[in-house]
Amino acid sequence: MFESERPSLLPLPTSYFPCFQEGQRCVHRDAHVEVEKSYYSVPPEHIGRRVWVRWDSRTVRIYNLRFEQIAIHARTEAGRFSTQQAHLDSRKISGIEMGADALIARAARIGPKTGEWAKAMIDERGIAGVRVLLGLIALSRKHGSKEIDSACGLALLHGAFRLRTVRQLIERRTEQEQLDFLSEHPLIRDMADYGELVPVTFK
Repeated sequence: MFESERPSLLPLPTSYFPCFQEGQRCVHRDAHVEVEKSYYSVPPEHIGRRVWVRWDSRTVRIYNLRFEQIAIHARTEAGRFSTQQAHLDSRKISGIEMGADALIARAARIGPKTGEWAKAMIDERGIAGVRVLLGLIALSRKHGSKEIDSACGLALLHGAFRLRTVRQLIERRTEQEQLDFLSEHPLIRDMADYGELVPVTFK
């Protein structure tokens, strides 16, 4: 029966039956969109805009909101970046495109322990740690180099490679210094002195 029907049958499609997921994304400042914890580049003129992303097990397609395709990538594993050279505008190259080595060098200028922590963190976390490096460098806008370097040294000692840990160590040190200032600063009298002053004041 099959042989009798064969002349009437069409050939099978060359690709799998399309089965995909899709959703809207906002393009990050580094000109990438996130899809299931991986990052895919788009032309830099779309930074800050919303795009439509369609993906399956092999391919990620990115469209503008007029559903015109603006980028296509092969799927990559979670935590990795897929960046096309054509999407790198020299005026908009972010720290991510600079690469981990350049960011580690910048971290090392904060202090030697900061550089060591940055290198160990990248060794531990891989490409996903690049964004952590950007956050680490950004800390220098709010905190001093000595504070950051001390916190990184302590985090390195305990094998802690999350930016949140470094922030917490800096905050705890700042709080402790404030407490030390309040309890020990030479401009502040000992509590016993205040006890002696009170009776005199009310005589």
